[in-house]
Amino acid sequence: MKLAGAVVVGLAVAASACTTAEVQSGAGPAFVEVTSSPTPAPSTTKAPTSSAPATTSTTSVPNAAAATEVPTPVGSVVPLSGWAAVDQYLEVTLIRGGSAAASVAVLRNGELQHQAAYGRRIAGEAAEPSDQFRVASISKTILAVTALELVEDGVLELDAPIGSLLATRLDVSNPTRGIEAITLRHLLTHRSGFPQYENLFFRNEVASCPDAARAGFTRSLQSVAGTSFQYSNMNFCVLGILIEQVTGAPYAQVVQEEVLTPLAITSMRTAGTFDLEPGDVEHESAEGRNYMEVLAGAGAWLAAPTDLVTILNSLDASTPGTKVLEPATLEMMATITVTPPSDDDEAAGQPAPTTTSEPAPPTQGYGMGLRIFDAPPTGGTADATFGHTGTLESTHAMFVRRPAGITWAVTISGEYPASTPEIATIMDNALLLGGFADGTYRTPPPPLDDA
Repeated sequence: MKLAGAVVVGLAVAASACTTAEVQSGAGPAFVEVTSSPTPAPSTTKAPTSSAPATTSTTSVPNAAAATEVPTPVGSVVPLSGWAAVDQYLEVTLIRGGSAAASVAVLRNGELQHQAAYGRRIAGEAAEPSDQFRVASISKTILAVTALELVEDGVLELDAPIGSLLATRLDVSNPTRGIEAITLRHLLTHRSGFPQYENLFFRNEVASCPDAARAGFTRSLQSVAGTSFQYSNMNFCVLGILIEQVTGAPYAQVVQEEVLTPLAITSMRTAGTFDLEPGDVEHESAEGRNYMEVLAGAGAWLAAPTDLVTILNSLDASTPGTKVLEPATLEMMATITVTPPSDDDEAAGQPAPTTTSEPAPPTQGYGMGLRIFDAPPTGGTADATFGHTGTLESTHAMFVRRPAGITWAVTISGEYPASTPEIATIMDNALLLGGFADGTYRTPPPPLDDA
């Protein structure tokens, strides 16, 4: 369809009910993990109303030749719609909101519909859609896919204890109590018992991931393996070491061979905190930091949004394209892990169950290297929204698979938005302004005012 000279492609939005005032204020359709609405663009910024922002973008539009032109009265101002409106909103919100660079990619049914970049890669150089950004904890999804591929190949087992094997690898002669019971499943689902260890990973307490793992293997666990959820970078730092132990190769090489090469991704790489190569986006960091080196498999990958949507699409059994995992493994990976009741609950003072009926499955939680943002109460992953977020110093990233074949990724260099899950609200607002909702064209709200 073509309206007011703008070609439009249908695209689903998580919540279709959104008023003009909500979009202009930055509230809009709330994403399940959003805890606060993004701040509007500064009042000194005037959004353009009749021309697109200075962005670099590529758009694929099916059946554009069949669209018909709608005459525009002479002298009238035509509001932006379609991908031009999406780009305008993202540029105004993210770049004029304070970040240095951002990039976006959108797939529908496995096909790239749009990609764009905003701001500056480094001083004096405009960002390009192919530029590589830090993706932070999205690295966990990438490493999880690799580990599950090794499970399918018979190299790893989900429920075999791996603590003693890794203690030997790390030269830890007397690991803390409970380490020996940790399994691959526990690492993938953040149920190993490791604490968060924020200072260990982000305050220069150690020099590398193996050093961090040695600390984790000699300090007390927070809980017995398998009994409770605690999101911790330690799980995926250790997972990278496990992959190196069983394959005899660096984890990044194994990721390339098992996941990236089958998906025809050649540009992704891991990097140190201050590594900057041609095509990389600069992310500012305080002098002396070393978190990328310590995170390793938990957060050291660089990627373009087009790489990220390709990876996430490979986890969607409903779309065309290469799938590196079997359907049963994909289902398991995207299913919320529920900690079973302990036999000791009653002894620990927990109330006894009052019914024998099965509780309703949760609608939010963590699978295996995936956040499930929204799942149907009936269970199953076909209608679930899943992906991952990533946050580091001057870094925000998010990729999301929505039902009906919609997948998008946004990468940011800068501190806006302050909370990474707010990217989902910003993206929903942008899509709504572009006229994309529920797979059909919707008349977009008026352009942004001085908000």
